[in-house]
Amino acid sequence: MIYPENAADKLGYTEIKALIKTYCLSEMGAQMVDKIQPLHQFDQINKFMRQTYEFKEILVNDSPLPIEHLYPIRRLAEKARVEGAFLTEEEFFHVLLSLKTVFAVIRYFNERDGQYPNLEALFEHLPIEKSIIRDIEQVLDIKGKIKPNASALLAEITTNISKAEQEARKRIDQVFKNAQHSGWTADGNLTVRDGRLCIPLLAENKRKVKGFIHDESATGQTVFMEPEEVFHLNNKVRDLEFDRRREIIRILVELTDRLRPNIPLLLAYHGLLSKLDFVRAKALFAIELEADMPQLSNSPALELINAKHPLLLLNFKKEKQTVVPLNVKIDDQQRVIVVSGPNAGEKSVCMKTIGLLLLMAQSGLLIPADESSKIGVFKHV
Repeated sequence: MIYPENAADKLGYTEIKALIKTYCLSEMGAQMVDKIQPLHQFDQINKFMRQTYEFKEILVNDSPLPIEHLYPIRRLAEKARVEGAFLTEEEFFHVLLSLKTVFAVIRYFNERDGQYPNLEALFEHLPIEKSIIRDIEQVLDIKGKIKPNASALLAEITTNISKAEQEARKRIDQVFKNAQHSGWTADGNLTVRDGRLCIPLLAENKRKVKGFIHDESATGQTVFMEPEEVFHLNNKVRDLEFDRRREIIRILVELTDRLRPNIPLLLAYHGLLSKLDFVRAKALFAIELEADMPQLSNSPALELINAKHPLLLLNFKKEKQTVVPLNVKIDDQQRVIVVSGPNAGEKSVCMKTIGLLLLMAQSGLLIPADESSKIGVFKHV
């Protein structure tokens, strides 16, 4: 219990959480930061704090953890769960990049077996299902677009579209040159109007070329015409593009059907990425604070050595000033501390520092105090 109810705000605990969120790479990591609260179970506090400490060690002393791509794949997994639904090219690409990140992270820790035990526990017993990646890579290229040969039919349609476009371009180039030779065209080259390739004609010559007028210039002196003999070829291209779109949807539906049995695993991968982003944000914030991991105990006692108020520390850093640290000890023998001094003597800062660091530590966060500091578990603050 924290008393009074607004104590977290008054102590700066809410502001600490807001600052940690700025280090998150993803929406799901930020959502986990929102759920941070002081805990009363020693084992949980110890686990979360050690995870943060281990990630800080990686950031400071080890090679970077490969977590470039963090997408909210839970939403995609839930979408794919519905029979008849299918993921888009972009959504499959996000799944692919996220899974590659997951497998790279697992490989990273396997290469350092036992070095970061609390972080390794995040993906303990989590299987690596590379068949998902293989299935997606058979359909998508390196840019996340459907491969032209993702199916035999798609390859045939793609070839036919290319041939029809080349023929249409050849015909319209010929019409354009003839019109230019006759002096019927306006200044400019071939242009696209309503998705169709058109030639610019002087308005007074628009009856001299058979075709469909798609647009005209602001002055009305130029019209943009699709020649009649090209019109049918462009329609053929349009029909083939519809065929291509239908085949792409069929491929995506089939790929989603193959993905569906792995939905529980995708959700587990999502959980791992969320936790990694969350712990990484806490570790980056700890580095900014020059924070360390105190000695933890299960009894309600504390001994802070060279402790600094974290928000004051950050503000003073900007101004290139230093914070005067404090030392304080509270245990079953010394249960009361008298804080005295003149007005504006920072008595309130002293008390707020003790309260805020205690809340931070019981939330699994590292604190700006010497590692020889000791913090226990308090049920009431």
